[in-house]
Amino acid sequence: MKRICAHLTGLLALFAVTAAHAQADQDRRALMTLYFASIAADRCDFPLSEAEADKLIQTASALQKKMGLKDEAADLLYEEVELSFEKRLPDACKKDGEAFKSYEQVMQDIRKK
Repeated sequence: MKRICAHLTGLLALFAVTAAHAQADQDRRALMTLYFASIAADRCDFPLSEAEADKLIQTASALQKKMGLKDEAADLLYEEVELSFEKRLPDACKKDGEAFKSYEQVMQDIRKK
């Protein structure tokens, strides 16, 4: 019985660690998506009001804080997204392209907050 309890405890701990890693990965992807929207708005002149820009920044900052990401690490992540974006230019700025559709989805989500 003790072996079964020890085994179950180990499985629960493994599950908790796995769930934490999954959440961290999800948060990282979400932050990268917010960075992408910021870059796209700037580089492609996609529509972005001042209020939306403020919400975008606030959402990214809150997520960065939740993740415990220091400014230097956040800057590196931003640069990674920026380089990826630049590799997709000029296609990334097409109003009928996937980047614009992604941008619009992010902004719809931001407007709901």
